[in-house]
Amino acid sequence: MARNNNLIALRNQKVKQRFSQISNKYPKWKYDAVLETLSLEFFISKRTISAILNNEGAYKSAFLN
Repeated sequence: MARNNNLIALRNQKVKQRFSQISNKYPKWKYDAVLETLSLEFFISKRTISAILNNEGAYKSAFLN
């Protein structure tokens, strides 16, 4: 079964929003601590979250139609 690109784009948007919220709420947290929190919240790896935040690879072209 193929993945729904709109759902992936929505997830990526939410990851970016939560990263911003957590970073603003806990400004002293290190980047890795925020990634760890997001990893537990979204059930995806820290590397995937980092790729989403940095618009790397397949995550740079994901957008909402």
